[in-house]
Amino acid sequence: MRFPALACLSSGFMQRWRSRFAIGVSAMSNAFEHTPENMAYGLLAFAALGPAFGPTAMATVLLGTVIANVIASALGGGRLASGPRAALSLLTGGFVAALSATLASTGEAAPSHVLTLCALGVAGAGVLQAGFGVLKLGSIVKYTPHPVRVGVTSGVGLLLVITSLPVVTGHAFGSGLRATFETPQLGAIVVGLCALLVTGLAMRARTRVPPVLIGLGTATALHFAMGRWLQIADAGALIGAPVMPASGFIALDPAYLLRTDFLDPRLLALIGSYVVTAAALCSLDSLIAVSVVDGRLRRRRDANRELCAQGLANIAAGLVSAQPYSPSMPRTLSLVLPNPDQRHIVLVYAVLMLALLWFAPQVVGQVPRSAVGGVILLQGFGMVLPVFWHTPLQRWRQRGQRTAEPGNAASPPPVRLADWAVELSVALGAVIFGLGPAVLIGAACAVLLFVRANMRDVVRHEWSGETRRSLKARPPALTGVLAQEGSRIALLELQGALFFGTADGLRTRLEGIETSVDTAILDLQQVTEIDVTAARILVEIAQHWQQGGRTLVFAEWPAGDARRMLVETAGPPQARKALLFADTTDRALEQAEDRLLASMGPDGGEAGRALTLADTMLGRELTSGELASLASVLKTLHFQRGEILFRVGDPGDGLYVSLQGDIGLRIPGSARRLASFAPGVIIGEMASLARSTRSAEAVAESDVIVLKLSLDALDRLLVEQPALAAKLLKNMSLHLADRVRALTGDLSHWVARAAARRVGSSVSTQVHDAESLG
Repeated sequence: MRFPALACLSSGFMQRWRSRFAIGVSAMSNAFEHTPENMAYGLLAFAALGPAFGPTAMATVLLGTVIANVIASALGGGRLASGPRAALSLLTGGFVAALSATLASTGEAAPSHVLTLCALGVAGAGVLQAGFGVLKLGSIVKYTPHPVRVGVTSGVGLLLVITSLPVVTGHAFGSGLRATFETPQLGAIVVGLCALLVTGLAMRARTRVPPVLIGLGTATALHFAMGRWLQIADAGALIGAPVMPASGFIALDPAYLLRTDFLDPRLLALIGSYVVTAAALCSLDSLIAVSVVDGRLRRRRDANRELCAQGLANIAAGLVSAQPYSPSMPRTLSLVLPNPDQRHIVLVYAVLMLALLWFAPQVVGQVPRSAVGGVILLQGFGMVLPVFWHTPLQRWRQRGQRTAEPGNAASPPPVRLADWAVELSVALGAVIFGLGPAVLIGAACAVLLFVRANMRDVVRHEWSGETRRSLKARPPALTGVLAQEGSRIALLELQGALFFGTADGLRTRLEGIETSVDTAILDLQQVTEIDVTAARILVEIAQHWQQGGRTLVFAEWPAGDARRMLVETAGPPQARKALLFADTTDRALEQAEDRLLASMGPDGGEAGRALTLADTMLGRELTSGELASLASVLKTLHFQRGEILFRVGDPGDGLYVSLQGDIGLRIPGSARRLASFAPGVIIGEMASLARSTRSAEAVAESDVIVLKLSLDALDRLLVEQPALAAKLLKNMSLHLADRVRALTGDLSHWVARAAARRVGSSVSTQVHDAESLG
């Protein structure tokens, strides 16, 4: 028995050892892959300080990456690999250059002063980011319009292309685009293109080894082969080994913060804009990373807690490296997806990166600079979305497809040139003015897009009473009256937000129909929100309609609805008397129809008196003798308001015809009715003819008097008086045809509403958005 136990223990030990070994290999390969990229981002961020600061920039950015990952993983939900993103490095590079120029004008352009102010800006961005999480305001960043995100992402890609081209041709980071064409080094270009092509091919082949690691390794081998065996002198320089400062940190100058010239308005404006922009970019990256990673791993975490953790990580890491950090989707997925159950694998990744920095700086410094430039160039090309050149081509092709039927599922969705213009303006703004101003341009575009979206007509559809009826079935004579006079009823279906602009537009729309309409019904079910100004305008409209002897009804806002309560309290007490609400649009339509019929006098006022058998749909076109024969087999029943005529599942033992009062059909437990039947209309005939059970519940909506024709009586008529029975069946068929026709129209309305709701609520979140900003 001992040997099986030992074998079991040995097997368990081997499995744990293999699992830990696999985790270590995964973390190590990612650390090797990302270290040169991080070093390059450090060089981009601090290029304005000159080549002499390059080794320190590379070392501190690696140290900052380690600190950011340790703090964020410990305080947050884990499984998010942070680093110096392309957008943040470019933003910091512009900030450092602006600080250097501003301080140079005052004679205080010491690198320690620039780094001190930069670290202060990063720490401020971290505080703001953590504040987003504490106040639960981070979700606001999620509502950045898609065209703005595309524009920022593509602008970052264009900037990466511009900054990496000189590096690929053998020059240092930050050399400027003009250096690309000045003394290019052919060997360096070959090495850079090798890294670009090999990395791209490895990405397409979906290799198990990280593609960037394959590309850099191949380019490094080519570089040394060209230098040692081919004696090529212009193969380019190495990226160099990172060198930590003597103190282990960037030399900050806290005493500088106490000087009065620090309060220069120009410096405060630079720092303030950098803080807000960096916090917004870091928060967006964090929220997208949380959404994508948790979705892939089928887990759930508190996004606001993660924002706090990432903000605190930025404070600590920024004070060390003067550069902000945020989660990177590509490196997070490559590290976490193979190890989904390891919450703190990012800690292992951070420790291994620290080991590389501490014990093997010369190893990571042997990568050719042009190879790193080639990888960044590939990344930049991938971020410049093809939408810029695809959109005009697609728009041109669609010009020939305008004759196609709208709504055709086979035709592509229309291209919105306004969105394309926003994307292009933000991207070009990043190239011309810098990433910081481009983000401000994007914020302005976001406001304009919001205003444009809410300037659309809030009225989605308008019907008249001729084409849109209530669910109340009425005798043919009354139905004919409604068909002729239904234009005096208007139903407006609203959607979106009601604020000053849209509510005022609604007022103008109602003014255009008030001379030809007695009752206007506003279907408010799809109104998402309403502000105080819009509520006041609705009260004013209702008061104006009441003074003109017309009726305005607000439907689909039942008692207790917050939007209804806002409207009820918006105006003075005397104006609130004009407010008429209906729980459902169907009830509002029925009441409007009743008012219209009552105003028609003898032709439409039949609802106020008890009908005779000849007035009903069952007795139409019957002779006096046939009416007498039918009356002899009918049973008169009385029901008080609220009484049940029959329930779901009851046997279909006969049909009913109301002589006075209304009968409603509903599903038990539901407040909404399926249909309502005015006096003279047949009810319960389907279950009776099919010899089946009742499929709905019939309830007296008022005190009713009904005639019941039992199945036994109908069967006797079929045998004894087949001519009469045939007329009765014909009348039932005509009644069923009218109900099916009404049901078809109502069903088409609800299908159209559901389709519009799906289109309006769909939010396309693309993978490229998840990987946005570098």
